[in-house]
Amino acid sequence: MRSASFLRVLAALLAAMPAAAQTPVVKGSIRGLVFDSLVASGPLNGATVELLELGRVVTTDSRGTFRFDSLPGGRYTLSFSHPSLASSGFTPPDRSFDLTAGLDIVVTLATPSANTIYARLCPGVRDKGTGVLIGTLSEAGSGKPITAGEVRGEWNETSFSRTGLVRRARIIRAGPDSVGRYRLCGMPTDVPVLLRVLIAGINGPPLELKMDDRAILVRHLTAITDTAKAGKAQLTGRVTANGRGLAEAQILVLGTDRVGRSGPDGVFTMSDLPAGSHTIEARAIGYARRRQLIDLKAPPGDNVGFELARLPVELPELKVSAAQSAGLNGFDERRRLNNGGHFITGEELTRRGTIRVEDAFKGLPGVKVASAGLNDYYILSTRGGSGFSSECEFTVFIDDVRIPLDPENGLGIPVVPQDVRGIEVHQGPGSAPIQYQASGNNCGVILIWTKRGRR
Repeated sequence: MRSASFLRVLAALLAAMPAAAQTPVVKGSIRGLVFDSLVASGPLNGATVELLELGRVVTTDSRGTFRFDSLPGGRYTLSFSHPSLASSGFTPPDRSFDLTAGLDIVVTLATPSANTIYARLCPGVRDKGTGVLIGTLSEAGSGKPITAGEVRGEWNETSFSRTGLVRRARIIRAGPDSVGRYRLCGMPTDVPVLLRVLIAGINGPPLELKMDDRAILVRHLTAITDTAKAGKAQLTGRVTANGRGLAEAQILVLGTDRVGRSGPDGVFTMSDLPAGSHTIEARAIGYARRRQLIDLKAPPGDNVGFELARLPVELPELKVSAAQSAGLNGFDERRRLNNGGHFITGEELTRRGTIRVEDAFKGLPGVKVASAGLNDYYILSTRGGSGFSSECEFTVFIDDVRIPLDPENGLGIPVVPQDVRGIEVHQGPGSAPIQYQASGNNCGVILIWTKRGRR
């Protein structure tokens, strides 16, 4: 009895005593920015950031920022990843640091510098003006890695010698690894490169890629391994100039005979295209052409935009005389008189089944058509050169608009054979209409007249 009474008294005394003060746990936070110099060249949106010790995960927003709240003090490790980085075989380094209780700290997670990554990927001496292209090779549609084949990069190096301009072809190649990753070291960063994927001994379409002075570039490529399933893709888009739709622009899938045309509002749609990575070109008379390397997919496909810049128009400087008519009307007269030059009508191109206008010049006496760059040509006169060379480039006009020659990539004629009314090739200074004869130019003139041109 005494024992039970004592316990009751003790319990009452304990209940009457004030509760012991509990020390609150002070919480802190970690916020920061994920910056990528490899893929995004800036803040990385959609990156996964993990706080390893607590297993907590957040995703960066459109500004590349993240935040972890309610953290006790201690040592922590942050790790981040992104699909574009993972598929290239690159794992960003973790970062560890101490968080003092109650503090809000700011950290920056970043990939190493481009020079550091290049040295890791490409051992040896790095030549000036070169970089590395990394990416994956996969099947169009399924996304299955392609582990057999080759990715090849080709370009021309231009230099000057006592004999004139010298162009030397360069090529580098690499095969994909067991998960489809490829790596091309020594890519030039200042000139366009022609990429080709070789699978089962068959070359894929020509792909134009520009490093744009970057030491590291990531570009994933897709290709068709079953030719029976090649024509399943679709492409839609709009061609504009000064923000307005540009009608009658041509859209080419390079490496194929497919050509689309924009409508009055600049919109175009192309169906039954070969799937996979392709270079798409938009061009129009009087405008600089634009190219994009895109992945063609099954309908509804992708929507692309091309903004074309107007070229300075070089019109003939001299007025036409009454005895020598200019323009399309003059084409028929000059062809009838046959005072020099070579004349080709649109009907002849149709009868020959000509796919590219450049093909019309092949086989003409005194004319040489040389491949240049990606899907382009040099149209050379073999009778008008000077100095150490007997060859030089023709001056080309389309409907009185002079088409500029790219010294590196030759000439791209923005006309399809179906639109041609007539072509005339004048190799000497005397046979061309006087208003197209440039002073001191012995290389000759090519005049192309279209069915929509001026009369």
